[in-house]
Amino acid sequence: MTPLGPSPTAPWTDAVLPGQRGPAPPCSARAQFTLPAQEALVGRLRAVAADQFTCWRLSGDERDSAVLIVGELAANAARHGCSEMTLCLLLDPGMLRIVVSDHGDPAPGPARSADGDPDEHGRGLDIVRALSIRVDLRHHDGGTWVLAHISIDSQSCSRIVC
Repeated sequence: MTPLGPSPTAPWTDAVLPGQRGPAPPCSARAQFTLPAQEALVGRLRAVAADQFTCWRLSGDERDSAVLIVGELAANAARHGCSEMTLCLLLDPGMLRIVVSDHGDPAPGPARSADGDPDEHGRGLDIVRALSIRVDLRHHDGGTWVLAHISIDSQSCSRIVC
């Protein structure tokens, strides 16, 4: 895994995120990882995120929800991306932002079976939306990025140990 610097297709790498005014708060923490967009590497990205959330001392429920979100978004990026998938984690007082981006075409809508229920694919964004207070999705010429906002214990920022 290699860190990824700012790029025109990675808007979250700027100091200001969508919906945020001004630079990040002083106790903000950030981690960023890039892997090839391969389904076999989704578990590795989940594990790295879980380690980061433990380092940031998120509560068990916050950590579990955040790891599930990372897994769902990374699975989409691996399935639909062409070359790389990038995970960016931003911790601010009271808020964790999870951004996953890929370099590929937008994903098609969920497949539906004859009885109208989604099959085993296509429910990832529904899960992410259920666990997040806000989800932003943007398709661009180079791929797609999804930003999930999760409300967390406002004390997490003061407990960062790494």
